[in-house]
Amino acid sequence: MKKLLIMVLAIGLATAAKANTTQDSSKRDTAKINAEVRKLNKKLSDLQEELSKVQQRLPDEQSAAEDAASESNKAQEKSRKAAASAVGGDTGDTKKAAKAARKAANETDDAEDAAEKVEKDQKKIKELNKEIEKTKEKIQKLQLSS
Repeated sequence: MKKLLIMVLAIGLATAAKANTTQDSSKRDTAKINAEVRKLNKKLSDLQEELSKVQQRLPDEQSAAEDAASESNKAQEKSRKAAASAVGGDTGDTKKAAKAARKAANETDDAEDAAEKVEKDQKKIKELNKEIEKTKEKIQKLQLSS
């Protein structure tokens, strides 16, 4: 009889210990999930802040790109006119045409750089939006699992 009571007591204690361990484990899992959610929320905040900065500067960059393209067109037209007058002109006309051609090339480079900057920021906006969506989905999945 003593052996039976000892066995029942041992089984009871083992079951109670196992139940207590399971509760502690779920508390640790919840804490881990909450920490991950906080980390993802911070990442989401940082991404949204960066997106806001890029979106704010984009209109200025687009305007600058348009201005640069306009200046490039003007310089190219001036270069064409100088080149046409240099065909039947003297050495001075040729030097003016060469100078106008260099200026047109520089203006065109500036316009291309400005256009690349705008394109880069537009691409950055798309990438940030994708990353924000992924982060939101991760947060949602974690919250559903807790």
